[in-house]
Amino acid sequence: MNKFIDKNSIANDKFTIDELLHNSWTFRNSTEFLKFFKFIAKFNHYSRYNTMLVYLQNSAVTFFGGVSYWKNNFNRTVKKDAKPYIILAPNGPVMLVYDIFDTEGKKTPEEFLEKELGGKPFEVKGEISDKIFSKAIEYAKKWGIKISYKPLSYFNAGYITTIIKGYLEICLKEGASKEEQFATLIHELSHLFLGHIGYIELLYQNEKKKTTKIQKRNNFSKTTKELEAETISYLICHKLGLETRSVEYIAGYIENEQNLIEFSYENVIKAADKIEKLFLSPSQKIFLPTNENSINPLENGNNRQNDLFGVGTF
Repeated sequence: MNKFIDKNSIANDKFTIDELLHNSWTFRNSTEFLKFFKFIAKFNHYSRYNTMLVYLQNSAVTFFGGVSYWKNNFNRTVKKDAKPYIILAPNGPVMLVYDIFDTEGKKTPEEFLEKELGGKPFEVKGEISDKIFSKAIEYAKKWGIKISYKPLSYFNAGYITTIIKGYLEICLKEGASKEEQFATLIHELSHLFLGHIGYIELLYQNEKKKTTKIQKRNNFSKTTKELEAETISYLICHKLGLETRSVEYIAGYIENEQNLIEFSYENVIKAADKIEKLFLSPSQKIFLPTNENSINPLENGNNRQNDLFGVGTF
């Protein structure tokens, strides 16, 4: 990545980030957000231990309940061939519960969740070319990142392995749209280049054997990591004309103003710039080019946000 970054690009990106964080904070007090959490709260009647038991039996399970629970609360019936999951019963040894995707009603499970949650959790509006997506995947593989596609749960769009696993893999949700997979790919690459998962260097898989360095900065809360990674995904998708649900995603992590103190504008913009240069086709530049007005952001002091919506400087 270039040492110098165009100051107009920095100003534009910083304004976009401020707007995203502001909208996410505002969304927490919206009717849609309260509706979402009221729905989630309906499934808190099982203990954490029972939730763990279901997860161990199938990590893809989303919402689960017994036959009577689904019928009495949502007028949904369990399918005849549904797979049961065993949990501990309050007044007996065990009981059987079923995932929402093994129930039937007036609406399909997907339609039911979309209505109750106010939309699909990882929906992306807009289109990107096959070239942009395929090039990003191609370059990821050349940097030694395994790309896989697997059926994931309703609330899981993908993941990246940490250095503890011993190999670097980004998994994308099988069956998701190209745009949804792209937004997830950028989100997971952001975790990598923000230093969240422990890698400090990547090796390009060609005869030149070039490398790229990564600053290790994984001693942050999950909230900070998700805020930073989703912000980069939003920045890049926004500039490509894609509308993601980043506002809602981030709102689910922000609990108070304290959560934003560790957020680093400098590292977010630098990582976004690096991802664009390494993984997006050179013919599809989305960041402003550098010029004689470029500045070095490292010369301006503090690299962390000083208050809620980023009025602090670099």
